[in-house]
Amino acid sequence: MSKNWASSLLFKKSSESTTVINIGNYYLKGLLVKGNTITDYFLEKNTNLSETLKKVWEEKKMSSDKVKLSLKSPACLVRYFPFPKMDKKKLHQALFFEMNKFIPFSPEEVYFDYSVLKDSGPNQLTILLAVAKKDLVDNILAVFRQMNVRISEITLDSICLVNLFLANNTESQSSNNCILDIGYKFSTMTIINKGVPFLTRDVKLNTKDIFQIISRIKDIPIDSVNNWLSSLKTSEEFLELSQDSISNLCKEMKNSFDYFEVNSGEHINKLYLTGGLSCVKNISRPFNEYLDTDVDILVTFPKDKSGLGPVFSEEKFASLKNSFAVSFGLIS
Repeated sequence: MSKNWASSLLFKKSSESTTVINIGNYYLKGLLVKGNTITDYFLEKNTNLSETLKKVWEEKKMSSDKVKLSLKSPACLVRYFPFPKMDKKKLHQALFFEMNKFIPFSPEEVYFDYSVLKDSGPNQLTILLAVAKKDLVDNILAVFRQMNVRISEITLDSICLVNLFLANNTESQSSNNCILDIGYKFSTMTIINKGVPFLTRDVKLNTKDIFQIISRIKDIPIDSVNNWLSSLKTSEEFLELSQDSISNLCKEMKNSFDYFEVNSGEHINKLYLTGGLSCVKNISRPFNEYLDTDVDILVTFPKDKSGLGPVFSEEKFASLKNSFAVSFGLIS
């Protein structure tokens, strides 16, 4: 059973030199890979994708091709469901015609890919379906095309995080876990049932909402909240100001936990936090209190750290590393 569940929405080609880019709602994050070594990284505000890419390309002197992308957007979805067993060609066609049962978009609106997660019986498969709306993908590809950059793979953030988690946690095959990716504009949770993804869904809490609350209470511009947070000697004031938001998120997550428990007859053993906000000290504490489950920070680095260049041991990267889980998952 493959760990790279749905490796691409378009096409894929292996290479010795690769650039992986996570196109976030607030930041553009990426890693540069040469041979078997991850040599460098970049993190830039994504105010204008075309301008940001050109800046990164010039500063990092990057190759003009062999680029892999990961996306996170309401226009991207991952679904898991049982489906009748059939040969590969018929399965692709059948999924296209049956897709509107599983997603709120018409099949003609999206690019899609799928992976068979497991054989569920003599006549049934469990399918992972990944979709992205064509207008989103085409607009992004147009920006790269203007730079004469060819994209070799497009995938989704939640899939990258599952790949990274499974690569670093061999014991996950015997436990039930949840990954919460706290994004700037929206967040996504994925429940993994003994090594197999069970549920992926967007949740309401996001970093921007918390920053807006702090901006209002502290009377500072929202763009300055991150600097205010960095200046704190402890995280207690931040946790106090964000406790209502985290409490509401946990209530929403608890509904998904209950859904999993009803359908599987099992409990969630551990919650893993990732995304920029997971860098906040003690951020796991309120989640532990509200959800009454073990909470940890998702390990960002690949299990084999021998392939990391010296730049990743620097103090500067240490403060940013939780923002790069998707990027590392894209190459895991």
